[in-house]
Amino acid sequence: MALGDFRKTGSVLLTALLTSVSAPCAQAVWLGRLDPRQLLGSWYVLAVASGEKGFAVEKATKDIEGVVVTLTAENSLKMLSSRHRCDVGAVLLRRQNSGWVFENPSLGVSDCRGLGTDFRDYAIVFTQLEFKDEAFSTGSYTVSHTELASQEAVRRFTRWSRALGFLSQQQAALQRDLTCAHKAFQFSGFWYVLAVASDGQGFLPGRHTRKLGASTVKVHKVGRLKVVLAFSRSQGCQSYTLILRKDGKKAVFRNTLKGVEGFHVLSTDYSFGVVYLRLGRAGRTAKMLLFLSRRDTSSFPSMKRFVDIATCAHTILP
Repeated sequence: MALGDFRKTGSVLLTALLTSVSAPCAQAVWLGRLDPRQLLGSWYVLAVASGEKGFAVEKATKDIEGVVVTLTAENSLKMLSSRHRCDVGAVLLRRQNSGWVFENPSLGVSDCRGLGTDFRDYAIVFTQLEFKDEAFSTGSYTVSHTELASQEAVRRFTRWSRALGFLSQQQAALQRDLTCAHKAFQFSGFWYVLAVASDGQGFLPGRHTRKLGASTVKVHKVGRLKVVLAFSRSQGCQSYTLILRKDGKKAVFRNTLKGVEGFHVLSTDYSFGVVYLRLGRAGRTAKMLLFLSRRDTSSFPSMKRFVDIATCAHTILP
């Protein structure tokens, strides 16, 4: 790939993380260093400010993008994002020695850090990109958990853009086409289990002693999912690993040999999910709803969605 092509795809890939602003290298030293764990989960990229050549001309053609941010066991940031022409790709950024600052020099990323967030709806991120013939920043990204930016998010984005020296023509609110953004929001990955509803006898008693559960969902093979569920019980943490096969053209996965008659995602915006799990073995059946979240807390709309779907007794895990 030519350097010019990499510059285009690389910068778009990074701007998919959050709303970004570009600034001179010298200005990066005073920027805040937020703990990236505050930025984990699925985000819409709603606005970008950039010093990249040609950005002012091309910004009118850029659509809202999506990114899923995770933190590896080695404290590296992994960003799965929608890119130019709706391609979905992943970038791994390694943590620098000091502070929550990340880099990947082989990709031209010399600095990536959080600038500000309200810990709930939006975040601003700074990124410094350096190539052989050009160095520029995409430093104030505005990202949101919804496709509409709040007034506070817009105000913060504008303030950071001006503080970093961006002109009005170097800032852009991205076009409201969510096609590419949704391609980045896959259901795979790590989830907290925040609430459970079940008609199964013996499952809900003792619910006040239960703690948050956890789950991972991965594509095992074509048409198969690997699902791991972990719950805290009186005898300690118990985990269950299941390989589920897709049921033809239906969006339902099963493993009848293991007693799983159905695993079906009923509702999700990729930051939360409501999963219907139907179990059955030896003539006994149980229905269960799982409320999953990328974070260990839930928003009111997402929890309300779970409660609206649930038709049996439910318990919110502490």
